Amino acid sequence: MTAPAPAAVRTTWSWPRVLGVTGAVLLVAMVVHVVALVLLGGPVGGPVSLRKPATFAETGWLLCWSVALVLARLRMRPWQRHVVGVAVLAFAVVEPVVMGIQAWRGVPSHYNFSTPFDAALVRIGAAGTAAVFVVGMVVLLVATLRSPGTSSHGTPPELRLGVAAGVVVTLVACAVGMVMISTNSGVYRGGLGSGFGRTGAYFGPDAATVGPDYAGFRPATAGGDLVLPHAVGVHGMLLLAVPAVLLAGTAAHHRLALVATMVGAVLLALAVLLVHAFRMLPLDALGVPALVVLALCVLAYLGALASAGRSLLASRSTSRRVTSA
Repeated sequence: MTAPAPAAVRTTWSWPRVLGVTGAVLLVAMVVHVVALVLLGGPVGGPVSLRKPATFAETGWLLCWSVALVLARLRMRPWQRHVVGVAVLAFAVVEPVVMGIQAWRGVPSHYNFSTPFDAALVRIGAAGTAAVFVVGMVVLLVATLRSPGTSSHGTPPELRLGVAAGVVVTLVACAVGMVMISTNSGVYRGGLGSGFGRTGAYFGPDAATVGPDYAGFRPATAGGDLVLPHAVGVHGMLLLAVPAVLLAGTAAHHRLALVATMVGAVLLALAVLLVHAFRMLPLDALGVPALVVLALCVLAYLGALASAGRSLLASRSTSRRVTSA
């Protein structure tokens, strides 16, 4: 049998395909953990729950599919594709695996240094792959900003804006995650670095600090909640890059304005949540002006997303008519 040509191998096992398959596996893992949580019971919130591997698998599959779409459209050098692909793959797979191991063992996955094994999972497995992921996102950001956009075969401006903004939002989420790791808590109560070098126990926040936990939403923390802005940020590629990729294939004349609206809405909402958190205030202390701004951001984003969806459907309908003519 004749071996396939190198070009065919590269096409078959391209990074968009690898990330697409990985995302599908993570989607299945998410569903399995959700079903297990329903059938076996157990807490939905708190430091030990099957919800955590399900949540991280959800983040992983959406990230894989989002980056796969971007890599399929963005012009990049081969080494940049490899760096981004490896970084996303490592982060998307290792994080849910760590969460799953700890959840099924019945021990906390975050801020747990009770044994050398637990400490290794936190420092090498979770924090280590997060650092690799940051490198990959920086490479993707540089490649996006340097991608040609002047010729007919260049990167459309709305695609460049959406991908770059999505990467920036994701990097902000990584920075927030580093703050959480440095303090061993998703509740910000001032200071940085207090969690470094601690071993021999679980150092996460107690129930009184976290307050009521509604499947990860904690409105009454004794300090600023960093989990919500972190959760919004890690979906930056889905929120901004994916709509930009889909819009870039339409004939809509207002593509850049739609992407810019979505970018502005997400960045402003994220800024409001972060300022509130670093003021060490719980979510239930959000004032009326902040709530109005957040509501306007949500409405602006959803309105732009709906318009983008209509443009995409109209473009596909036109393409079908041309093809059938």
